[in-house]
Amino acid sequence: MKVTVFGIFTVAAEQQQDLVEAISRAGEVVRKLPGFLGSAVYASMDGTRVVNQSYWTSIEEHAAVLEDPEAMALAEVMFAIAKPDPIICVERGELSPA
Repeated sequence: MKVTVFGIFTVAAEQQQDLVEAISRAGEVVRKLPGFLGSAVYASMDGTRVVNQSYWTSIEEHAAVLEDPEAMALAEVMFAIAKPDPIICVERGELSPA
């Protein structure tokens, strides 16, 4: 079952770009892990939020990130800037333009 993980961060506006860059550095490691399907990083217009959206083949593959020392070291850099409020989801519907 494909899963989508949303990491939602509330961040001080002056640190938003630092967080985006830290997430991108971590993504360079995570993208090589089994089960990773892709990701996107979004920065709110007001500077106070960052959303990291990633796609995985399974919840087990996503959970394996916690066992990767390099990925976790980079995650600690992110978490020093802001703590995520993660949401793990499965798709229940899709809508495309007519």
